[in-house]
Amino acid sequence: MIKLNIKVMTLILFLILTACSASNEIDPSDSIIQVGVDEITNVKVNETFQIVGYLNNSSNKTVEISHGSGMFSYEIYNEAGERILPKATMLLEHAIGYQVELRTGEEYRNNGQDQRSKEYYEFVIHQPGNYKVKTHVEFMMNNDGKQKKISLSSESKEFKVQ
Repeated sequence: MIKLNIKVMTLILFLILTACSASNEIDPSDSIIQVGVDEITNVKVNETFQIVGYLNNSSNKTVEISHGSGMFSYEIYNEAGERILPKATMLLEHAIGYQVELRTGEEYRNNGQDQRSKEYYEFVIHQPGNYKVKTHVEFMMNNDGKQKKISLSSESKEFKVQ
């Protein structure tokens, strides 16, 4: 257990240090990762539903990424453009880090289950109608030995609440 905690703390320290030194400049490597959200269907008023975002490696090479439990975040808007907020008054998130390799064409999904409050990715809507969801993602990408902070957003995706 102590070895696991040391490894987790080392990874967290690594993520913090690389985030502090990361550049915000944009280069073509950003376009090799596409972000989206799974289709949302059969949503009923006052019933919990889950949103699942994903990354897709559209390049012709394997890429290495690292991220925290809050990699994916979601925004829901009603027809009037008003944001639907989570029901929770307090949201919790563990400071844990992940490091993964994405092969060509591979999709990656990680809502941080068991590492943060489910209200980050589970929602309840109280009025029927048409809604839109947008996915935001933040991670670090190893680009030829250099860590680069990447922040991307998906296109809005429509869904219906009955």
